[in-house]
Amino acid sequence: MTDEITADIQALSGMIENELSEEILEYCRRRLGEGSTNPYVFLAMGMISFYSGDPGLAIQLMERGLTHNPDCRELVDGLAAVCTRIGRLTDGLYYGKLAVCLKPRPDAAALLPNNMASYMEAIRNVNISHHATNAEAALQLGMLDEALLQAQKHLRVHSDDVDCMMVAARTLLALGRPSAASAMLRAALHHKPADPWLHALMGEALMGEVRHSAALAHQKLAWDLSEGDEKLRAHLAGTLVFQSDLCRPAANAIIDAYLAEREAPLRRVKADIDADTTLFGVMWDQVYDSPLIQCVAPVTRNIPNVVLYGLNPRQDHMSEVMRSAAMRPRQSTNIDDATLGRIVGGDKIGCLINLCAPADHARFPVFKGERVPLVVHWVTWPVCDRIPGAALVISDAETLEIDARNYGPDQVLEVSRLLAFDFPKSLGAEDEILDLPRNTRGFAMFGVHGDPARFNDASVALWSRVLCAVPGSRLLIGGRDTWEEELTDWALAAFAEYGVANRVHFQEPVEQAGMSAARAFNHMVDVVLDTVPVTGAAETATDLWMGVPVVTLRSDCRAGRVGASILRAAGCDQWIAGSEAEYVEKAATLAMDPRLGAIRAELRDRVLASSLATPETLGTEIAMKLDTILARRRARS
Repeated sequence: MTDEITADIQALSGMIENELSEEILEYCRRRLGEGSTNPYVFLAMGMISFYSGDPGLAIQLMERGLTHNPDCRELVDGLAAVCTRIGRLTDGLYYGKLAVCLKPRPDAAALLPNNMASYMEAIRNVNISHHATNAEAALQLGMLDEALLQAQKHLRVHSDDVDCMMVAARTLLALGRPSAASAMLRAALHHKPADPWLHALMGEALMGEVRHSAALAHQKLAWDLSEGDEKLRAHLAGTLVFQSDLCRPAANAIIDAYLAEREAPLRRVKADIDADTTLFGVMWDQVYDSPLIQCVAPVTRNIPNVVLYGLNPRQDHMSEVMRSAAMRPRQSTNIDDATLGRIVGGDKIGCLINLCAPADHARFPVFKGERVPLVVHWVTWPVCDRIPGAALVISDAETLEIDARNYGPDQVLEVSRLLAFDFPKSLGAEDEILDLPRNTRGFAMFGVHGDPARFNDASVALWSRVLCAVPGSRLLIGGRDTWEEELTDWALAAFAEYGVANRVHFQEPVEQAGMSAARAFNHMVDVVLDTVPVTGAAETATDLWMGVPVVTLRSDCRAGRVGASILRAAGCDQWIAGSEAEYVEKAATLAMDPRLGAIRAELRDRVLASSLATPETLGTEIAMKLDTILARRRARS
């Protein structure tokens, strides 16, 4: 063993002298693969990791080497220096004291840089880890892979940093990895079991694991612990929209409590609507990540005299499109409700369309004075039944019943359709509508979009009934091609209870260059089955544009009527079901229809000729009807 250590030291020292870092890593990996426990192999890898910007990995490697040889002075010196330099002063002091008791090995001196061999030198160069702030910044900019990498690097150094664990969990949720997020949050809760944000995020992660009852328990606890934290309570109210029917009564109770709490200061303001101005305001807390961006942006562009209040600090192409369409864009981030109310009032806004759902950046202005704008609820993401402070809701034939119940029949403004989308004008190869998959496979392939937060036991039962109604049919869960093992295990076990697990598949990674997973999904399925009780939104419009029929079931909430609104606007209301039995019947009839190939070939043209593809006229219609309401108020005053 001594001869092996000496040989390794000589080989590594020679490579270090010639600055061959890649060769050093390759040599060390090979030696570890051969089963070597030489502490100097771990030391060399640790030093390269530190100077490559990953001090956490450096510490892990050197501590692993120390377990094999606790008397290695160079390893202890390296640990003392690295821990001290990154701000872990207690650990650095421990290793610094330990090093005094150990004997150095002269022939290994080259493996430890001079500035790392002295604890006193390290004390003069104490820094903090910047990986946590880098992770937060990357998350805000939407650079999710970089955010996760930076958070992991920080947590290797500071394994008990709960704030960084939350950043990592948020990033994992955004990446569609709720099981990994819940594992991270369990570790965080071990350190801070009474942190309401941890419980709120855990609830979100558990919903992504299709564990709605467990999620609700965490969401209730987060609500109880969050008194005075408006941002957290807004976040909770937004995520509760996705709860299953079984948990919906309890979820609605929390949402109602949130609305009552936020509307209390609004009810204290007694003022008339300012009908003397024709200015419109649009307030939005999300642009870059909203599934409804291809609807909201083109519709808003066609509303005249708009002041845009942007509440999210991120800037991207779509936010610039929105800003350029506005008469006067206003960046309004980090402003409280009362101040924002004064700003909107000072702009003399007659009608404020608030596109904020309860969420982190959402704002619900509090107005003071004799004249206030008419606050309007149109669409939000998540799609919620009601927003604080709204005096009018824009509705269509599908949401009219629900909106009248939530706002009152006199506070509903009905338009021809709730949504309209700006579909691509220039088409790529992946946008081509291909032949019906049923014709080549010999069986019908149903599709379900793989958003696990919208899955539940009731939807599995419904989809299983559809499979049983169409002999030989299959179900593809897709729209993405990366899946956590926990989700696939849950799905197969859930479908196994109905005897159809062998007919359920998850979309595999796309091999064709230039083909997105979402577009490949459209090419692979014959009929899309919508989720219940929360339906699809923009993806439903895209499915229709790609020639794929969608069957949806009306639910008793606004989020459960979006699919029906889209189908009605596209002239496809024959695929809207009013009951589970009708849902199964419509799906089975479509899958076995000999005309399905013709429907697929013609559907895009039908969609483009429908009102679903005319956001400009929807924007004009909304503006004209709101103008009419303001004119009536002016006449009365």
